[in-house]
Amino acid sequence: MAKKQKKSGKGRSSLKETRADGYVNMLNKYGTSKDFSEQYAFSPDNPTDDIELTLHYEFDGLFAKIIDTPADEALRHGFELNIKERGIETFVNDSLEELGWAEKAATAIKWARLYGGAMLVMLIDDGGSLETPLNWDRIKGIDDLLIFERPYISPDYSSVYQYRPGNRQYTSKFGLPEYYDISSPYGGRFRIHESRCLIFRNGILPQMLTQTQYRFFGLPELCRIRRELKNTSTAHGNGVRLLDRCVQAIYKMKNLAQLLSTDTGEDDVVKRLNLIDMARGLMGTIAIDGDGEEYEFRNITLTGARDIIDSTCNMLSAVTNIPQTKLFGRSPAGENSTGESDLENYYDYVGNIQTQMLKNNQKCLIDAILIAGQRKGIYKELPEYKLEFNPLWSLTEVQQADVDAKKAETEKKRAETAKTYVDMQAIIPEEVRKTLAESGEFTVGGAVGENDWIMDVLDADDMQEESYETAGTALSGKMKAEQQGFDERIDGEDIAHGVGVLVVKRGKLLVAERTDGGGYCGPGGHMEEGESPEEAAIRETAEEFGIVPKRMVFVASMPAAQRCLPSELFLCTEFAGEPRADGEEMRNAKWLSWTELNGVHLFPAFGLSLSILEKELLQDQKRNQEKAE
Repeated sequence: MAKKQKKSGKGRSSLKETRADGYVNMLNKYGTSKDFSEQYAFSPDNPTDDIELTLHYEFDGLFAKIIDTPADEALRHGFELNIKERGIETFVNDSLEELGWAEKAATAIKWARLYGGAMLVMLIDDGGSLETPLNWDRIKGIDDLLIFERPYISPDYSSVYQYRPGNRQYTSKFGLPEYYDISSPYGGRFRIHESRCLIFRNGILPQMLTQTQYRFFGLPELCRIRRELKNTSTAHGNGVRLLDRCVQAIYKMKNLAQLLSTDTGEDDVVKRLNLIDMARGLMGTIAIDGDGEEYEFRNITLTGARDIIDSTCNMLSAVTNIPQTKLFGRSPAGENSTGESDLENYYDYVGNIQTQMLKNNQKCLIDAILIAGQRKGIYKELPEYKLEFNPLWSLTEVQQADVDAKKAETEKKRAETAKTYVDMQAIIPEEVRKTLAESGEFTVGGAVGENDWIMDVLDADDMQEESYETAGTALSGKMKAEQQGFDERIDGEDIAHGVGVLVVKRGKLLVAERTDGGGYCGPGGHMEEGESPEEAAIRETAEEFGIVPKRMVFVASMPAAQRCLPSELFLCTEFAGEPRADGEEMRNAKWLSWTELNGVHLFPAFGLSLSILEKELLQDQKRNQEKAE
């Protein structure tokens, strides 16, 4: 909506208001150029130079704490490598301690937060110079780690990696510099290859950046928190000054105006005030004229000052992601404010620092240490490891006691539930004892068995006319005919790992035709790097059939065979969404019973998974019959 008004005439000023996005109110000037709320616009601060960053860190204790606290927290709680051979893990930990990894990594994170980026240079003995690419096959040892902050590092953008199809090593580094020029603060300049560097970046910045010196690395923390830091510091400083003025002395002097009008009146007044202040300071007594002079104190309330200071602390805590319990040593003000949620958010923030700055760099260094250990003959084969940081949140003794009490209460309820099921003859005492012996705790699901409810799900209306044995026998014959050669294992080859999912609803299985002509099958495929079998099963099911499994049960591990990867087989009975084939790998999705599966061409790996499921069901049926007898 647009509204225009124009008034003109003698003695009148011209008024013209234009709005293209809403209403205007000419009485209170809302929406017009005289509306103060319309005049706000973002104005960035001036660029921050490196000297200013250094001075803030050196002389501003609050800012230094903002820089240091998350970095120290990221290294404080340690990590686990999950190496089976304990001696190898001890060797790695000793090597990291000898290099001073924890201290140097924390320092690198601090400089990255302060200047936007930092670098650890690995002095590795591999027979090459700092300018040559690291030769991983010839690593003999690591001599030291050197720390350099961003102002001393110059990426060589004339040596960026180019795209090389089929070479994953260079593809992942496309657009990044291969060399860095480092100016040592102690004099000298040297060139180093990127493979010998551990880069610490304070976040990822957009390519359209006004301060180009931070483009490759990240933005210094001060650039984002400068105003909030200033407001918090000045609010606390002004709060102290208010204490000097909360009690104001008032001196009433007779004929003060007349006295100041004389030539010596001003000096006489000053002398009189100084005399009163001196008497009050030395003797604690004030002598004034009984006729016309008064001396009194008036208190000035500080109502609202604390709220203003708290609000500046809250804002600083918000932009730094550091809770007030860590930053100021006190909980935030307000009713029911414990600070626990703030701490949880803070630990998530520190966890992101571990993931983005620390993890890949530490894995690179550990890889070099392991190769050096193998070359020294400490062990023959390189071990597999999985770097995991220890939890940042540790329970207090009171919290741990509360958790233990709740666990005991849960165990009591489980025992009562077990007794109820035994009294109902739904389970027998031997099943309870067996479950306790195997897992150390009793659950009804563990005692009854997962396959019991699987069988109930498969035993739907359309399966009541045929037994598992009848359907299974017919299917087994078909599978034996279509799956010749599956018993031959693949040995000596580095093969991938896969997953398969059998989606069941009312006794029917979800299948679709493979677009490559391989036959009907269900969801499944390769596991990607870093995925667990459950994650891969959920992803493949969602990609190929558009549904998300909500409940899955592990059935069995399928061995490697011809045209079949070693795979983990899952059964899904609950899912979200409506099944539909993706059209790329699968088409014509449908539900088929076990009998109907005999009449279609099945993909061999899918047929093998059905045979495994059939075997599990028949064994479970046999166990149930034995219990009934």
